[in-house]
Amino acid sequence: QKKLDNKPGLIRLPTVAAAERATTTQTPCVAPLPSDIDRVLQTILRRAAEYVDQELPSVTSVLFRTDSITDLLTTNRLQFSSREPAINVYTQGGEFLAHKDGQALTVLLPLSCPEEDFTGGGTAFWHQDARGHRVEGPSLVCKPPGGTAMLFGGCVTHAGISVESGSRVVFVASFSPKSRVIETK
Repeated sequence: QKKLDNKPGLIRLPTVAAAERATTTQTPCVAPLPSDIDRVLQTILRRAAEYVDQELPSVTSVLFRTDSITDLLTTNRLQFSSREPAINVYTQGGEFLAHKDGQALTVLLPLSCPEEDFTGGGTAFWHQDARGHRVEGPSLVCKPPGGTAMLFGGCVTHAGISVESGSRVVFVASFSPKSRVIETK
């Protein structure tokens, strides 16, 4: 498989829709996931949207200016980060440097289990008042069990910590309502 942006130890496998958008914008992209896996990921994303709508309505109203992210998803009114939704596969040395997604919301769902499937790894977060990821370490590193979704805003600085051994696999989808991108500065 072709590596994402020539990052050793990291492969991004896009959904069918993400690969189609990448082709339209001439963004380099590997072949999409098989259709049966794609359908499962779409179901996961829909369930995450339904959860936010029902359990975190203030997130839906403030970040999406609507009462239903699920409605935006099912009517194709969400814009996603490049080559997302996708599965990221991190192997030894694989990491994703500190960044902000610039979308209203990110859903990150580990599909593998720490210590059982990989060592090292995890998702690091920096406090909003931190002096910067180049100056100080993360405020928090999360390594939840597989199947435990993490939801966070696009203005949050985060990173994929380097995997020491094994394979860390995560589903990631960062998105906003179409025509609205969050300021990341």
